[in-house]
Amino acid sequence: MANTRFTISIPSKDWELSQFMEKKLNHNGISLSAYIRELIRKDMDSQENTELEQIYTYVMKRITEEGYLVNDQGATKVNSLIDEADKDIIMDLF
Repeated sequence: MANTRFTISIPSKDWELSQFMEKKLNHNGISLSAYIRELIRKDMDSQENTELEQIYTYVMKRITEEGYLVNDQGATKVNSLIDEADKDIIMDLF
């Protein structure tokens, strides 16, 4: 399988990210590619729904408070109120 290439850029307004990356890479002696792969692996290993569930719960609470949703069931889980498309939209906001 051929290597997949991704390009990232850090805008000038995020200069602190550039400085952090330079220090991180120089101090640890690793390549940017290796660093990014390790971050992705960590993210894959620690995919927890608890943080996402908290975001969905907060969004549903705010929607209900604003009167856009009437929740007659009270104990309805957020998962049943928000479908996958809604979750994708919410995550795009964060």
